[in-house]
Amino acid sequence: MGYFVVAVGTVPAGVAAWWSGEPVAGLVVLGLVVGGYAAAIRNAPGALVTSVLGWMFLNGFVVHARGDLAWEGSSDAVRLGTLAGAALTGILCGWVAVRARERSAISMSIPTARPAPRAELVAPSNGHRPGAGSKRAPAHIRSMSGRR
Repeated sequence: MGYFVVAVGTVPAGVAAWWSGEPVAGLVVLGLVVGGYAAAIRNAPGALVTSVLGWMFLNGFVVHARGDLAWEGSSDAVRLGTLAGAALTGILCGWVAVRARERSAISMSIPTARPAPRAELVAPSNGHRPGAGSKRAPAHIRSMSGRR
């Protein structure tokens, strides 16, 4: 999946580098793509491999325009380090976002109390069902009226 993300992200990176005339613009765009992907997957090895693939695409298609990979020394080390840093930053942001979402879900839960059952809804234990042919009022109502 990271390969596909980088391949698609190379297109706007190439356009940004062409429009500005500098490969740094392409590096910025591809850094955002790699960082966003890393935040989504939150997997360090996968994100770092994706950053290396991003460097290969950037080097081959944006810097050297014909798919030729060539190591130019410190400038390529900076590009590779920038993409790896974007991947690590994305992973960190993804972990923070997940932790914040878990924390808000816990704090948003409202404890609910279960109401105690009312006495008139509980069936008597002597087998007598209220309303089954008996015209007598329940005991608590008889005691309120003064009659027993």
